Amino acid sequence: MTSHRLARGPVLAAAVMAAAALTAPLALAAPAESVRPAAPKNAVAKPNDFNGDGVLDLAVAAPGGTAGTTAKAGHVSVLFGSKTQPLTAQKQLFHQDSAGVPGTAAADERFGSAIASADLDRDGYADLVVGADRDQLGTGRASAGSLTVLWGGPQGLSGAATLAEGTAAHAGLGGSVAVGDFDGDGDHDVATSVDEADLRVLSGPFQRDGSAAGSTLIDDIDPYRITDLAAGDVNRDGRADLVAARYSSDLYEYPETAVWTGTAQGPATAPQLVKTSDLNLQGGENVDVGDVNKDGFADIVVGRDDFRENDMSGGKGGRVLFYPGSAKGAVGAKAVAFTQDTNGVPGTADWKEYFGSGVSVADVDGDGYGDIATGIPGKAVDNAQKAGAVMVLRGSATGPTATGAKVFTQSTAGIPGATEANDGFGSATGLLDLNGDSRPELVVGGTGEDQGAGAVWVLKGSATGPLTTGGLLFGNGTVGAPAAPGTALGSAFGNFTTYTRP
Repeated sequence: MTSHRLARGPVLAAAVMAAAALTAPLALAAPAESVRPAAPKNAVAKPNDFNGDGVLDLAVAAPGGTAGTTAKAGHVSVLFGSKTQPLTAQKQLFHQDSAGVPGTAAADERFGSAIASADLDRDGYADLVVGADRDQLGTGRASAGSLTVLWGGPQGLSGAATLAEGTAAHAGLGGSVAVGDFDGDGDHDVATSVDEADLRVLSGPFQRDGSAAGSTLIDDIDPYRITDLAAGDVNRDGRADLVAARYSSDLYEYPETAVWTGTAQGPATAPQLVKTSDLNLQGGENVDVGDVNKDGFADIVVGRDDFRENDMSGGKGGRVLFYPGSAKGAVGAKAVAFTQDTNGVPGTADWKEYFGSGVSVADVDGDGYGDIATGIPGKAVDNAQKAGAVMVLRGSATGPTATGAKVFTQSTAGIPGATEANDGFGSATGLLDLNGDSRPELVVGGTGEDQGAGAVWVLKGSATGPLTTGGLLFGNGTVGAPAAPGTALGSAFGNFTTYTRP
């Protein structure tokens, strides 16, 4: 995330780390481990399957956390999915003072400002990419930012290396991250924002010392600030396309959706803009990519929340936008917009509810259509202001539909927790199959819970969508971190990044 995005979550102190190691699958290996050459090019793990057991694992970012006695240094935790064990049975936690992790924890460096996953070295285990967009890298490089990889293995994450560093002060490298095969060679590549408007693309395969096969800077001549990145094959040519939500000024005005089409050389040097007949439908702050209408093309979903009251361009209460993919790329002329006042959508819109926060896309109910989860973290529930909510819009042959849309809050019967003001339930969402039943769980972050310490909810998936029974609620103590105000556990789960509103 850039310097304009949210600072979040603490890291465990040394004594707590030692205790947490008893339940972690494996402590980080010594630095010597990181020089092992890349595996032969014959095995690729699914993203987020860090231990290679075939079940996805949950990565949780808390970039405002405490490492030892260092406030706001940041941490990431991983809870391992399983067909037989509870999600909390095995877990790990990392920060820049963890053994083997490059760098040294320092205040406000925000380790975990963005996270993403892919099997970067093709060894059959997914790896975790972690941004620290305010990493202090020495004289003249304050808040230059860095990108670190934690390597996957049979016992979980072990060993780490630096992938990239910002070269100038306030470059903010690592603020947003997306992973995809942008050049179609079968290896995953990593893209990250730098200097707010530019992109650094690292081409795979990667060696265990973090070195990439190539590195390219895409220098955007337009002064647009990237707030989120995602990747997917929008034109179905066999190469991932890189998608950005971005704005034109410090005031976060004039949003647009930019697509760098994948080519044999990687992302194109200039983006295509998703053009619509209505300027108000051209962008937002959050983005994800998935096949919502089941036509084989990845579609773009953008969330534009209404952080500025009486700004009708974002729609009262916020808006979710859908751009279908096609052989020619995203079709802005077929854009569809949803607000809480759209016919059939549950609820009623109000100002500063932030509908459109933390959008994520996956087939929740197993019907082959991608469904959309979006947070509404400013929603008042039972007279509790900013308690928050999450909505799931179902996919269909024509795109998202209000038919069957569902809203979840902490007051929904069966969902753990108690509705309180400023919980921010829905400040982040994720859709991942964490128990191997082919039905993604709905993961919800509430970064305002417990005076900003943060919490995470996991709602089980089913053929009818997320269930309100049998859910899980966990906080910082579960992952071995202190629950200090401002920790904001659950700020991201790897499919999007968040930012600080002006």
